[in-house]
Amino acid sequence: MGALHFAGWVHRHFGRRPMRLLVWGASLYFFAFAPIVRRSSRRYLERVWASPEGRVALRRAPDWRSVIKHIYTFAINIYDRMVIWGGDLEDYAFEHDRSGEIFELAQKKQGALLLGAHLGSFELLWFLSRKYDLAINVVVFYQNAEQVNRFFDALDPNVHVRAIGLDPTSVQAAFEIKACIDRGEFVVILADRVAPGERSRCSHAMFLGGSAPFPTGPFALAGVLDCPVLMALCVRTGEGHYRTVLRSLCEAGRAPRAEREKGAQELLAKYVGLLETYCQQFPYAWFNFFDFWEETPESAS
Repeated sequence: MGALHFAGWVHRHFGRRPMRLLVWGASLYFFAFAPIVRRSSRRYLERVWASPEGRVALRRAPDWRSVIKHIYTFAINIYDRMVIWGGDLEDYAFEHDRSGEIFELAQKKQGALLLGAHLGSFELLWFLSRKYDLAINVVVFYQNAEQVNRFFDALDPNVHVRAIGLDPTSVQAAFEIKACIDRGEFVVILADRVAPGERSRCSHAMFLGGSAPFPTGPFALAGVLDCPVLMALCVRTGEGHYRTVLRSLCEAGRAPRAEREKGAQELLAKYVGLLETYCQQFPYAWFNFFDFWEETPESAS
């Protein structure tokens, strides 16, 4: 937190140019002293490069420069979030890619489940909720829920974003999610990362050429909620420019109990397919800096 306060002070007093130098410095530091981050980034970018679409986006085979750019993209996203959270919106523009559906649902007061990813900046939903008066609930690990809510309150007590704490040992979160949907609100779950200690509750799917674990919970939940399910992303496309992306995954409707497991697997496959597409389109915007495919050094060499 001290580093963020210092970065905020630099931005307020000196502007973007000195902050960009700080961001580059932080990126080089992590490249030099975080071998897991460096190794994981390189392996991921090599998987993207293996596809024709990925080669078009990356332009050259991944090397150490690509890894630094990947880390820098993550760092500059954090900086942009800090600036926007602070209310300084003059230098930022948002374009919407099929986002009209969420506004139509909001007008009809129909809730929806939004499946996000660690691709881009889902936190910018705070900005969208304030600008368009959307009620958005973000599912986070239960240890972090209270802290996240205090953070949003500090930014703006009138903001319509709230955190729902997810405790794997309790069904309380499921009831809270259902209540939000029934009130016509939106619930966001990041569905591309398995929670620590939850490996027994995951499914494997082919993603960027290899089998990778994904949490089963978000996709099973979709089968019992009578609401639309969409993929939601917010991706940085250039200096001060972001694109919100929404894609429909399934319409409203409660799946029969006997078909829920099959439906969850089909929904997972559709989500993973879209995630792969956007990783190939925006390769530097996916921020999972760990051994996502559970590779060993020997198998990945």
